[in-house]
Amino acid sequence: MKASRLKSIKKAILKNTLEFIVIVLGISISFYLEKQNTFAHKETVKNQSLNRILNNFKDDQIDYTYNLEAHKGAVKSCQWIVKNQHNLSHFSKDSVGYHLGYAIYTNTRFRDNQEEYRGLQNSGLIELIENGKVVSGLQKKYMMHAVYKSAENNISNLTETISDFMYINTKFKSGKTNQLGYNADRTYVGDNNIPHLIIQKIQEKKFMHQYYLKNLKERVAADKELIKLIMNEIEK
Repeated sequence: MKASRLKSIKKAILKNTLEFIVIVLGISISFYLEKQNTFAHKETVKNQSLNRILNNFKDDQIDYTYNLEAHKGAVKSCQWIVKNQHNLSHFSKDSVGYHLGYAIYTNTRFRDNQEEYRGLQNSGLIELIENGKVVSGLQKKYMMHAVYKSAENNISNLTETISDFMYINTKFKSGKTNQLGYNADRTYVGDNNIPHLIIQKIQEKKFMHQYYLKNLKERVAADKELIKLIMNEIEK
């Protein structure tokens, strides 16, 4: 009788143990699947954010192309004015007016769209990016955006100090614009001696444009590599 009862107890214990194991295993599998689903969802959202960042890159590249041409033209005109400051009488008033206006007036406004990147940061999804080069590359990219905007502000501030000279000594010939949209169709109405102060500030402005160009050219090259890294991160 005792043996039979002991056997029953053992069976009950074994049954309860198995049921407990099944329950624990079921809960564990459920948690695991939920965790995997959550991770998969976060991966999807992260990749969607990276895709939107890539779309922003396309807008940046449009800005890059325009800004490079604008600042190259500004450097060229600044150099022309500085080089020919003592020989203005040898050139047409239209040439002097064109280069003086382009040298003084030209600047850009970089469109800095960081919303998607900040969202990726603030959501914590950036931690899911496996390739550390993508994370550091994005950080450097958006840090440099601040550099461009700061350089543009400095150029704008300098322009304000010499714009009166341009307005007093040049006048528009027409409303025609160049390929960048600037109304550079000016003629010079001043004398052949541009003040030393104006020349110095034009020269300083040239250095600012060259600084901008150097950083932007480096960014263009860096973005090409960063795009490849982001695409690999999405496709992995």
